[in-house]
Order: sequence, then structure tokens, then C-alpha cells
Amino acid sequence: MRLVNENGEALSCMEIDNQKIAALSEERLQILRMLTKQPMYAAEIARALGMEEQALYYHIKLLQKARLVKFTDYEEKKGGVAKKFIASSESIALVISNNWKHYTHSQISVPKIFTQFIDDGAFNGKFIVGSPDPHGKYRARASEFPILELAMLLGSYATFSFPLYVLDTQLSEADKKQNLIIAGGPKVNMLTAEINDTLPLRFDKATFEIYSKFSKKRYSGNIGVIELLPNPFAKNKRIMVVGGLNHHGTRAAIFAIIKKMKEVESGNMHNPKAIAKVVEGFDENGDGIVDAVEVLE
Repeated sequence: MRLVNENGEALSCMEIDNQKIAALSEERLQILRMLTKQPMYAAEIARALGMEEQALYYHIKLLQKARLVKFTDYEEKKGGVAKKFIASSESIALVISNNWKHYTHSQISVPKIFTQFIDDGAFNGKFIVGSPDPHGKYRARASEFPILELAMLLGSYATFSFPLYVLDTQLSEADKKQNLIIAGGPKVNMLTAEINDTLPLRFDKATFEIYSKFSKKRYSGNIGVIELLPNPFAKNKRIMVVGGLNHHGTRAAIFAIIKKMKEVESGNMHNPKAIAKVVEGFDENGDGIVDAVEVLE
């Protein structure tokens, strides 16, 4: 079962009855919220909530009985067994009336930044990703794995044909004349380096800061860019550059597309007609992964 909001975003959903509602309390809702994010050991949950572990197990037992939480893994520690738990679903629903009616899903509209890349329900283009081997002028290894998340997002709007991507080291002249989504900055992607001088948000070759031709500002740190512009190799095709000063910056750019699509589509604040956004990524929970993003322009 899924819960779908007005923006077409979905959560896994579990239908509950009166008995399961009785298992909920403020403490148990806190536990559920934590376990929807990631599997956790009981000791970790107790520590995070400032709760005695024995009391935590009491709450977990009731949630398990209601099938709202399930056991997922264990680890032997100091002669004992530490159990890991996860929430059974991302949301819960109480159905008050069983008067179900036929429902037809309305077609989800394709975001305008993707329209050029989708033709009759199929992805029309290629992802260009940097080679994982040392290559190019900087002998860098690409690690732009967050592009997988962008591919998953596109997959919710379109099917695709194999191959979906081409490495920058294997790119042909014919490949360049397609619609292209280019992942990573010029250090890790040679195609980004080739078109860098044509970008409105370009990578400075001396300092490797991002320079914006719109604001005349320079940016450094976990900075990413999202740029949609005509393909310089084919007049009727488009390219999207999704890159950063490092892999955190690239993740920030992709995170912005996923979480702040409308703001991305609104264009650059200095030139709304240009989809050219500068974003900065932040690691708010301290786990080393960008989990928040701010649009700078």
C-alpha cells in the first residue's frame, strides 16, 4: 500500500486497525520515526531518546506485537545478542470507511527540466559519467555515484534503452550530438572540461572555484551547479550539467533537483530565463553525507 501526496510523491503505507492504534504513544511514535530513517539497535535508540534500555525494549515489544516494527538483523556483543529493528512502513493509515471506489492514477507531469530528455515516455539521451580510472589532464578518478539518484528520479517519468550511460573516456563524436546529462566537474569528467568555457556557471581553471557570469560571484566549498543549455555539438539537442567542486557538491546539485525541483525550474535569480543554479550542500546529521541543500542563486 502506498500513500501519495498531491505532488505525486509516495511513501510506503501500512493500514492499521483499532488494536494497532492502541499500541501508539508519544514515545513509540518517536521510535517509529527513527526506524523509518534507518535500521537501529535497541541500545542506539535508547541512547538517542535518553531512555533506559529495558524501557525501550518494552516499547519495542508492543510495536512488534502490533507489527509496526520488525526485527531485521543481530550482532553478538559481549556474550549477548544485540538486535536491530526497522519500521514496517514509512506511514500508517486508519481506514474509517470501507466504501472503496475505483481510482485511476492521473498522469504525473514531467518536470520542465526533463521534457527535452523524454520522448513518448522514453528517455532520449545519455548520461555521461567520468571514468573511475585515473584519466584526463588531472588524472582523477570519478566517484559521482549520486547520479544514480537522478537516474532513479528520471525513471519515474520514462523508460530507457541500454546503454543508459557512456564513460567520458569512451565518448564518440556521435554520442556528443545527443541530449546529454553530464555528471561531475572538469577534473573528473572530460566532457565538462571541454564545454566549460561555454557554461554560464563555469569552473575556474586556476582556482577551481565556481564563477557565475550572472552575479559575477565566485563560490568554493561543497558547491554544486545545475545548468540546462543548448548542446554546443547539436543545435536541436540539450545538455544538463550536474556537477560540483567535489562529490559533495555533485550530491548537493542532485539533492536540489530531487527536493527543490520548483526552485530549480524557476531559473537563476539574476536571470530567471536561464536554468542555472548554484547550490551548497550541508551535512546536518554529521554522518559525512550531504543531507541538506541551500540554493545560492
